[in-house]
Amino acid sequence: MEVVTTNTLGTMICCREAIMMMMGQPRGGHIFNIDGAGADGSPTPRFAAYGATKRSLVHLTKSLQAELRMQGIKKVAVHNLSPGMVTTDLLMSGSNTKQAKFFINVLAEPADTRLAFGARKNRYLLED
Repeated sequence: MEVVTTNTLGTMICCREAIMMMMGQPRGGHIFNIDGAGADGSPTPRFAAYGATKRSLVHLTKSLQAELRMQGIKKVAVHNLSPGMVTTDLLMSGSNTKQAKFFINVLAEPADTRLAFGARKNRYLLED
């Protein structure tokens, strides 16, 4: 239940508060919701609740985009950000064999590496 509260309800509350704050700023702002495994609708065995919450973020983001457009609000934008495979405790908890850990180590990146790249990339996209 904690994953649902954090990933879905927490994101909804944060988006609501961020939109209200950004509306009061001269330049508005951008909200980036971080999706993950399951966001594209693919199954997430052994992590069904997690996958469902990440899929819900896609719907939340699209709904907020539509609501902002309907209200004619252009200075606040909501986006989904897909960071790719990131080494997390949740990911590692599903890897119970040496081979699985090896492939995760090869394919995934540490969170701080992914965050640093994502921050640079997003700044570049927003400046254009």
